[in-house]
Amino acid sequence: MPVICVANSKGGTGKTTVSLNLIHHLKPDFIIDLDMHKGLSDLNRLGGHLEIHRTQDKDELLKWLDNEDKLIFVDTGGFDSTLNRFALSQSDFILTPTSDDPSDQLRLLDFDKTMAAVSEMVNEHLTAYALLNRVHHSRRSFEDFDHLIGGLKHMVRMPNVIPQSAALPRAAFKGRAVQSGTVAADFSNLAKEIKKKLY
Repeated sequence: MPVICVANSKGGTGKTTVSLNLIHHLKPDFIIDLDMHKGLSDLNRLGGHLEIHRTQDKDELLKWLDNEDKLIFVDTGGFDSTLNRFALSQSDFILTPTSDDPSDQLRLLDFDKTMAAVSEMVNEHLTAYALLNRVHHSRRSFEDFDHLIGGLKHMVRMPNVIPQSAALPRAAFKGRAVQSGTVAADFSNLAKEIKKKLY
């Protein structure tokens, strides 16, 4: 079974919220929180019922990731680290949330370099899938973003866009994903797109 990793070396792009909502639809067998700030683990304590595993040990992480019988989901923190790079190196699908703010998007240049280094580490061309997240609901054109992504060697754009929504923090404060409405449908479609690329 595959390893899905949510990663971006820039903090504040919504990785934890994306993870919380994707987990609801993907139903992974094993969840790993590598964020030093324990974002996913802390949200889960607010009322969630997920079993989340944490480690700072490379060997333990690699042992967890080497399990062909389970769908494994990894939420990394907004930083570059050896542990995060090992998670990336073992992943079958890497999702990289980014907002439509130029400063967030320009940090993708740094993450592309990280992806290049990890690709060299495993002697395989790895690709991360950039997800536009926290986008204003009225925005429809993303030509500037597409131009940026088009110049990166280890990143392509996901067709999905996750809009800003008050429903996301409201659900997160209960340790849960959004259960209904447009945002829930957006994450359901994102999960389907990930499965399509994996299988």
